[in-house]
Amino acid sequence: MTTLLWLAGRTFGRHPIRTALVVVGLSVTGALLLDMMMLAGGLQASLGQVLSQMGFAVRVVPKGTTPFSGIAEIPDGDRLAAAIGEQPGVAAALPIAATNLYVWRQAAPFASFAFGVPRGETGAYVIVDGHDLSRQGSGDPPVVVSRTLARFDGVRVGDTLTAATAAGAVLEGTGTPERFQVVGIADFYLDLASQRSMVMRTADLRRLQGRPQGAAAEILVRMADPDQVAALLSWLGTRHPEVDALSTERYLSRIGARLTYFNQFALILSTLSLAISFLLITAMVTLSLGERLGEIAMLRALGFTRGRIGILILMEGLLLSAGSVLGAFVLGLTLSGYLDTILRATPGIPEKLHFFTLTASALGRTIALLLVTGAAGGLYPAAIASRLPVALTLHAEVLS
Repeated sequence: MTTLLWLAGRTFGRHPIRTALVVVGLSVTGALLLDMMMLAGGLQASLGQVLSQMGFAVRVVPKGTTPFSGIAEIPDGDRLAAAIGEQPGVAAALPIAATNLYVWRQAAPFASFAFGVPRGETGAYVIVDGHDLSRQGSGDPPVVVSRTLARFDGVRVGDTLTAATAAGAVLEGTGTPERFQVVGIADFYLDLASQRSMVMRTADLRRLQGRPQGAAAEILVRMADPDQVAALLSWLGTRHPEVDALSTERYLSRIGARLTYFNQFALILSTLSLAISFLLITAMVTLSLGERLGEIAMLRALGFTRGRIGILILMEGLLLSAGSVLGAFVLGLTLSGYLDTILRATPGIPEKLHFFTLTASALGRTIALLLVTGAAGGLYPAAIASRLPVALTLHAEVLS
């Protein structure tokens, strides 16, 4: 095997410039393949990383929805959360309310997405300045604002904001605007790049809306015993069919079903890149074989079997693919960073999510497909070489 590998490497060393150009071409197609492997499931993998940071194993949402995908709510959210909290293995069940609010400070009102939580420290955000809702401010109800809101509107800890459900509430006397004191600034995990978000106590949010307590947009469940997740999902499915209980895996699967466009796009371009790689390798190895038919015939005359000759040619295809892996990796990562920046500028994409996510699975599939394509590209010339008539070929070489 070492002899075959040496012979295969020596073959391409005869024409280093030609070989280098082919390897560069394969690196480009390999980079495209790597990027498509990263794109297929990239958003799901990125979302999975964010969800694991938040620490919630189960999300309970209205039937057939995903969190905050519409105006649907769980009517008895508070009561259901209390019942979930009593189940084995559950550490906490937090009902979350949500709505759009208009907020004033000094200038014109701006829109904000507001969360209502029973108390602070939900795990849906990280305090970067000040403190959480669990510590009451002085006088007005407490509110925690996102870093984006603080940056865009010059809000600091200790400032007072006025919030209402309608933009003209203060001027027109509609709704019931209220004053809130900013007690903290936070980094929200799933905020959009330009989204102004804030979180307040559920009682304050429902009072601002003029709605009764109890309803929830979703219920976040943190598990003390991860082994009890399946039992909790089964209990919810049996006792509360009006809601969907989504483990992290189910949640990612439901999100993935809505991202079939990216998967199909990745499949088409992956297939195209593999087809181009296959043609490049087949052409290169066939050209190389045509230049050394006499050498192949001589190896056969010296005792190389048809099988060993075939393996030698297949190795040449594999070496071409293997030589392009490093270049494909470097170029693919560089290109994916640029493409990711473009796609993340699309409205509606949370700031911390990425379209292109490098995972061990994506890298492993890319390398495996490149090597398989290299071997496949050597099949045709290997078949020619293994059937080469020794005597006739040597005779033709002597005459030439």
